Amino acid sequence: MTTHVLTYAEAIMAGTEQVGGKGLNLARMARYGFPVPVGGVLRADAYRRLLTGGHFREPLERLAHCKALDASDPKVGADLGRFADAIRGESLPREVVGEIQRFVNSQGLADKPLAVRSSATSEDGADTSFAGIHSSTLNVVGLSAIVRAILDCYASLWTPRALAYRRRMGIEDSDAACAVVLCEMVAGPRGIPVAAGVAFSCDPRTGRRDVITVNAAAGLGDAVVSGDVTPDEYVVEAHSPHAIVARSERGAPLLDNSRIAELGRLVWRVHWSLGEGQDPQDIEWAYDGRRFWLLQARPATRLPRWTFPSRSSDRAIWSNANVKDSFPNPATMITWSMMEGVVRNVLFASLNLIRFPLPPGMEVMRRFTGRFYFDLAILQWAMYDAIGITPAETNRTTGGFQPEISVPTGNAMGGGAGLRRAWRRLRMLRGLAGFRRRLPIAIDAVFRENRRGRAIDLVLASDAELLGELGRRIALGNSFTPDIQLAAAYYGAWMTVLQDVLGRLTGDRQQALVTRLLAASGSVASAEHGYRLIDLADLVRREPAARAAIATDDCDAWRQLDRQSPFRQAFEQYLDEFGHRGVCEMDFGSPRWRDDPTYLLQQIRALVAMEKSADPRRRATQVRLSAEQALHRLPWLARPWVRWMLGKTRHGASLRESAKSAAAASVELVRHGLLEVGRRMGERGKLRDPDDVVHLCIADVEAFLSGEWSGDGAAELAGDRKGSLARWQRETPPDVIIDDQPTPANPSASRNASESDAQAVTAWTGVAAAPGQAEGPACVIDTPQHGVRLAAGDVLVAPSTDPAWTPLFLRASAIVMETGGYLSHGAIVAREFGIPSVVNIPGIMTDVASGDRLRVNGDTGDVWLLRHASASSSETETVPQELPS
Repeated sequence: MTTHVLTYAEAIMAGTEQVGGKGLNLARMARYGFPVPVGGVLRADAYRRLLTGGHFREPLERLAHCKALDASDPKVGADLGRFADAIRGESLPREVVGEIQRFVNSQGLADKPLAVRSSATSEDGADTSFAGIHSSTLNVVGLSAIVRAILDCYASLWTPRALAYRRRMGIEDSDAACAVVLCEMVAGPRGIPVAAGVAFSCDPRTGRRDVITVNAAAGLGDAVVSGDVTPDEYVVEAHSPHAIVARSERGAPLLDNSRIAELGRLVWRVHWSLGEGQDPQDIEWAYDGRRFWLLQARPATRLPRWTFPSRSSDRAIWSNANVKDSFPNPATMITWSMMEGVVRNVLFASLNLIRFPLPPGMEVMRRFTGRFYFDLAILQWAMYDAIGITPAETNRTTGGFQPEISVPTGNAMGGGAGLRRAWRRLRMLRGLAGFRRRLPIAIDAVFRENRRGRAIDLVLASDAELLGELGRRIALGNSFTPDIQLAAAYYGAWMTVLQDVLGRLTGDRQQALVTRLLAASGSVASAEHGYRLIDLADLVRREPAARAAIATDDCDAWRQLDRQSPFRQAFEQYLDEFGHRGVCEMDFGSPRWRDDPTYLLQQIRALVAMEKSADPRRRATQVRLSAEQALHRLPWLARPWVRWMLGKTRHGASLRESAKSAAAASVELVRHGLLEVGRRMGERGKLRDPDDVVHLCIADVEAFLSGEWSGDGAAELAGDRKGSLARWQRETPPDVIIDDQPTPANPSASRNASESDAQAVTAWTGVAAAPGQAEGPACVIDTPQHGVRLAAGDVLVAPSTDPAWTPLFLRASAIVMETGGYLSHGAIVAREFGIPSVVNIPGIMTDVASGDRLRVNGDTGDVWLLRHASASSSETETVPQELPS
């Protein structure tokens, strides 16, 4: 490694304090295989060394007292001019000049025209761009010219515009050292680029996130950057196939449609590689007649918030609410790149059903520490404006204790706006009625496609054929996934109606009554795969060979059992029906149970080790039958209607969980195709581990299969993302973030115990999700893989619960969740099992320790800490459920 002049690979290690924002981003793009001109970076220490000369001390101290407005003062301008001239008149140290000479010789640049570009340590960042503030010199040939250009870059930090910008942005002069990029000029057939310009992976004027904006002009791109020419402008779809949606040209087109689309795809990959798919990038590019070259990339700063016109002043409220139910952990990059658009459609599925107009290109999803958050402010306003659902009601369905936006006072259903909202509600109910008939057909189609796709030998397909097959699989998932939300809306609508009717007939106990009535419906897919594990455990108890097979650490030992083995046959059937599911099953990086059944075998071992207790189906059925007795006390005219509504609600729960199961099947199908891409990239030396394909984004995969990207840099790109994922796993972000600032947990979620419960130490109130009461030692588990720690009768305390948690429910006396809503997966399954459950208690994972004795009331949503672990006994007591009167 040289002392002062760094290659791009060395610049990555040096960081922005030595190579500046421009130098670091060029180095990152080179590392990830993007087309970047040959070059390197002169470290900022050379600038610092120059300015530490004693004759610069006095003018530096004088200029340090200047304010932003002073930069327009002619006297200050004259001082700056003299200071800049003094810098230009300096000489670089001999050893630095020698290193520059050796570097350009080693890179084959000694006699070639170079771009010598400033890369200040404070520029091209997330908040400060310094766009056009500092100088660059193009077509520099020879060592002496390079040195003069470097000194010009240094001097450009001391112009009135540079000083005013630093003062405006609160940047100290000492924090703005200057590195310098030295790179080869891009030359076309006539010695200059055919076209060059800038591109944004957004609309920089409005902040729209669904388009790419391209400016282009003939020749060098500096004329576009400086505003000296009126460029051609193209607006391209951000997502594949990157079609041109608008164009404005001043003469003959510089680029044909195919080239513009190619540039759009390249810009979009930079958006994902440097901007993580959510921070739009400002990119300088050049086209030499054969290929595009990337000259610079930096975050697009100060973008407007693009939302509903009447709500542009709203702050973003980033919430993980019920998203955490499906994505409890940091997501792999392949998942984020495909789900970013899908989740947008899921959030607004019910509004899309009635074709309610939504501003296109809103940023509704964002990641914090790798986890998914959606903009609750946008969702709350959309639901209110469309159908009159209040922010409080939206919070109740999405997961409880969250901030609420302000809406106009008065009745949302009154006046002309209210009539329009009422009409949209009717249209939505009609759409949901049709959806109920359509959804089972769509679910069956997904499972048929899953079986077809898994039977295809993708190894035999060409890259182009694999790209087409993968595209079809992704399209299937994209078109189906919104059905999860529609199924939840259908279920939620009927549950609300049932609760309202029973509330009028029975008083304020309707929620507990409804949740008991929903137990043991027998048609909730996620509950069924839990029940079936109990059946498998019973088979193991009766089959010594099976008991021995599952007792080993070899997850394939069961396959060595005789083909007539009852357990083997039943387990094969189980994997055929439920093998598409898995832990964190909506992440494309998560193995499916049929790929790795270790988790299932662990749960069967735990069930076998338990004393055989009463059939959980019978327990849940007793809960439901007891609740149904309460219906006999209703007015006889109301009973048929209530039973009819109850049937609709039960059917809604079944549809919701079946849709989730089908979505998991579509994820498995895409994952199957992605693993083949990984195998090919590993075989061609582009990935160290074929499974690392899940750390690429879908745009990377498409570029590789189409031949637009060789895959060079894929190992480094995947490795860096893999490292970020491991780091994020160790972090615990808040549930709500407002304007990128975390907010405290709901203060009303935790309170002191009431005097009437003298033995309680602490108490919390969450959302009552499943009825009944239970008491037992807490078992705090952050992932279902740790479920072996859960003993029979423990109170399961979990962050959230995707379907992989279901087997643990059957060993728990009650369930408490940190997040989740009344309609979340965990709530549905807990009701089906008849197990008391309370959800949405922020901080419960840290407030409670394993072994603490808890009492859970699923009727009221209360949880009490009775004794700390050090003082608690190992006894577990299930409190008889209080039946509705």
